[in-house]
Amino acid sequence: MSISIATGNSRANDLSSAQLSSLPSWAIESFDRAGLNAKYAFSTRVNPFYQRADFDGDGKMDLAILVSERATGKVGIAFIMRSRPTWWVVGAGNPVGDHGDDFTWVDAWSVYERGPVEQGAGDGRPPKLKGEALLVEKTEAASALLWWDGKGISWYQQGD
Repeated sequence: MSISIATGNSRANDLSSAQLSSLPSWAIESFDRAGLNAKYAFSTRVNPFYQRADFDGDGKMDLAILVSERATGKVGIAFIMRSRPTWWVVGAGNPVGDHGDDFTWVDAWSVYERGPVEQGAGDGRPPKLKGEALLVEKTEAASALLWWDGKGISWYQQGD
């Protein structure tokens, strides 16, 4: 799901001042302007609660922030590309492909460096990454890559 920037809400979130100060101010301001605080809260259920990487391959650092949908508690990830004024939220009530809309199963995540992707658990061909990807995991059970496909965030199953 892509959410375009609009004039927005005040910054109402669920982070401590120390956690909030660790996020870049441009991302917080963009989250506020997009009005995402009304629907989503930043979540610290996984450490770290955000990842910084060049997801779209433009040479600028982008962010992936763990969020939860306020109404349902469903967990997801909000992506912002530094060069695009749009947020993409996967999970937290927004399905990514046919892989569900709740990432409460994720207990670890890391940046997957740009490069070849090995064949995963499914039959689909591995993606050719434009930038870095996000590896989400249920440790010792399942994993997937979330990657920028040029239009939005896509899913590639790594393991079961």
